[in-house]
Amino acid sequence: MFIHLSHIIDPEDGAFPGEPTAKVHEDSVHSDTQPFNSYMIDLPNHCGTHMDGPRHFNSHGTNFSELGIEKFAFMGDEIVVIDLPEMNKEGAIVNKAAVDPFADQIKGKRLLIIRTGFEEHKKGNPDLYENRGPALHPDLCEWLNKDFPELDSIGMDWLSVASPLYDFGPEAHHWLLGNYTGHTITAIEDMSLKELGDKKIKVLTMGPLRIKGVDSAPVNIMALVE
Repeated sequence: MFIHLSHIIDPEDGAFPGEPTAKVHEDSVHSDTQPFNSYMIDLPNHCGTHMDGPRHFNSHGTNFSELGIEKFAFMGDEIVVIDLPEMNKEGAIVNKAAVDPFADQIKGKRLLIIRTGFEEHKKGNPDLYENRGPALHPDLCEWLNKDFPELDSIGMDWLSVASPLYDFGPEAHHWLLGNYTGHTITAIEDMSLKELGDKKIKVLTMGPLRIKGVDSAPVNIMALVE
């Protein structure tokens, strides 16, 4: 069976504080004189489930539309999902110490997905989700970048690599996105992992919104599971 691992983009959802949200309005309305419906979509590139690309924190980084197609497709044996339910709390800091016990499982993988359960607050407590969510610590991002050369991407079931509660978000992004080493680990933020449960991923693909000249973009993630 196939499942979605992306949230539906909802104009009523919030975003990282200070960032714009999606807007949708009717452009044409089907009627006796108008043969079709159409809509205008105003979609910020860091809205909903999206991938942070190399250029997000580096003006010399690769544009999102220029990323190789392999950045958006993973076989099951290239993926590891780790569960950190203790990080489903306000202001959780996901650091190296929290992930180190899974080092042997991460070794040789191309996609690391961290599941905390925090996505339950996206609709249940949006103020918490948007303003006081978990964050990746730079020590984790540095370790992943230096010690796992095969790693291409990291996904998470909360809003962002960064949290408004802390000032180390830029440094975490710098380590992930290759500013110091040239090894780029893209970040897939705001994933929807609840439906995955204990299913095994056989294939995972991300349908990227390829727009010329932008740093990052929404991705529609689908997985074949068993």
